[in-house]
Amino acid sequence: MSVQQSKPKQKKVKAKKDDAGYASGEFSLDWDVDSYKTEYESDEHWDLRRSFMLAHKDRFEEDRLVCLAQTFVNMEFMGCKYPSATMLLVAELSKEIAAEFRQKREQRLKRTFVSASDAAEQRAKGRRAPPLSSSGSPEDSSNINRQCFGGGDPIDLYQDLRFGRLIVYLAGGRCSLQNSCQIANVKYEERDSREQPLSDNTKCAEILVNDEVIATGQGESLKAAKKAAYKQAHLTIQSYCYSIKLNATRDTIKVEKNKDGVKIKVTNESADSPGDPKLDPSNKGYHMMRLMGWTGGGLGRLKQGREEPVCYLLKNNRNGLGLINTKGNFADYRKLIENYVRSDDIRDMQFEPTFSKEERSTLHQIARRFGLRSASYGSGESRRLLITKKIDYGTILTEVLLRRNPKFCDRYFVHVPMQKAHLFPGHVADLEMDDACE
Repeated sequence: MSVQQSKPKQKKVKAKKDDAGYASGEFSLDWDVDSYKTEYESDEHWDLRRSFMLAHKDRFEEDRLVCLAQTFVNMEFMGCKYPSATMLLVAELSKEIAAEFRQKREQRLKRTFVSASDAAEQRAKGRRAPPLSSSGSPEDSSNINRQCFGGGDPIDLYQDLRFGRLIVYLAGGRCSLQNSCQIANVKYEERDSREQPLSDNTKCAEILVNDEVIATGQGESLKAAKKAAYKQAHLTIQSYCYSIKLNATRDTIKVEKNKDGVKIKVTNESADSPGDPKLDPSNKGYHMMRLMGWTGGGLGRLKQGREEPVCYLLKNNRNGLGLINTKGNFADYRKLIENYVRSDDIRDMQFEPTFSKEERSTLHQIARRFGLRSASYGSGESRRLLITKKIDYGTILTEVLLRRNPKFCDRYFVHVPMQKAHLFPGHVADLEMDDACE
């Protein structure tokens, strides 16, 4: 004789009288509040929404309570308005929860922000106040965090990202993803597809990041299949990682030599920028700049693009850089680059074709000694040398997204992963790379 096992009964409660109109009859309590946490929701938003649902789980049906909790969060963080009856109900239900949250937020604000007088004093002295830790001591720039709107917890740029601190620098064509993985110590692999059979007419390839397949492609040859896979990988990886791209029309320090010496000025035409750098409505960069608030004209918050010579780079002795003495010239070139290194200028130094092959070779050597990046572009009489400061990708993200440093914002475009789109809505447009799949 078999004994049938009875299923556990769901725990049910009756709606209270004061909840008439919001619940009817009995409703179940056997549902998990934590199942409503979304992948892209910040911890602060979720903690507040979760507290609301747990406090009133025995008073409302599941669907109704989830909607009320979201309404409460929308009102608290974004100032959304709803019908008077709904707002009064939410205000009554959230009275204690909201009071506790606002008190904690006020305490965080007092610990995090410097006083207005201190900030004004720093601006008057022409320098930026270093961020203060909870102990009141300046922190390293790599640990700088910006407060969320409304006084939330400091932003962790890499929290819960699928590939951690992987940042894709969109330069170098097909090598960009592989180079970026190498810098971030992330495993990268391109191989024949192991799931799809190969045939004489069709080849399959796949791209893996940290042993995880992120893209597949097909083609008449393995090379074509890898190219197709990379196109997909280029789009997929931007959904999960930060991407950085140089602004084609960024300001560049142009260094030109003539019989009177060396002339220095600022240009927005860089040697490594392909094609016509002008932005127009048909250009992808045009739309990205529009999303970041650009309305035309010079780049920068105040449209302050500089055209005057970079004075701190100019020599001030009586010999002049046009001196025939070659050794004297090279000593002056070294001083020129040394001044550049010591400055806070992050623009490229572009040496025009008026410099000889021997001079460019020496400039390459000087740049390496100072830890700078140097590369030549063009051929023959149009050969140019570009010397650039090496800036790690994490610093670029911090300066563009958190500090909104005009120097960095004018030089770099930054795309944020989907998980951080709600924090930086002005940086959600995908970035295209020149010759991305060549």
